[in-house]
Amino acid sequence: MIVQRVQFPPGSKPFMLRVSPDGREVWVQATAANTNTILDARTMVVKASAVDGISPVTNAWSPDGRYVLLTHEGDSTLTIYSAKAERRRRHQGPAVVVRRLDLGADGANIAFTPDSRTAFVAVTGANSVAVIDLQALAVTSHIPVGKWPGGLIYFPPPRRRRTGSGRATPRAHSC
Repeated sequence: MIVQRVQFPPGSKPFMLRVSPDGREVWVQATAANTNTILDARTMVVKASAVDGISPVTNAWSPDGRYVLLTHEGDSTLTIYSAKAERRRRHQGPAVVVRRLDLGADGANIAFTPDSRTAFVAVTGANSVAVIDLQALAVTSHIPVGKWPGGLIYFPPPRRRRTGSGRATPRAHSC
């Protein structure tokens, strides 16, 4: 059942959408129009739409709700937006770019550490995963991976737990 349709310009090719953690906004990347559009999740009315690089493909919110990262299929830019509403209101708009980083090639999916200190971005054109320091807002390294990485999931390292004897034992993981 279709509840509501949102009109985008003809040929704009809305590609990916994500709902904000608080459920108030929907961010949609339109690859052919090179835009990031922000909708009010309740009314589906466009709050803002702006050009962002070449072929923006996806976005993700940091777990602490501080940043929204957006990748592009047509260029090597990672756009970092402020997700904090009070900062956005001060700048008279719903999306404030705080930094643009060069990944070296086009990016894809994004993952974060649970503490929001680090982001990982699949860099398909470089066969790597970029490591982003979210405190410094900088690319710190690239991890070589297989050909054309797209999907990305971060699993934290296993925690060690103490047994009755006081020795640390690894936490079990199952797949």
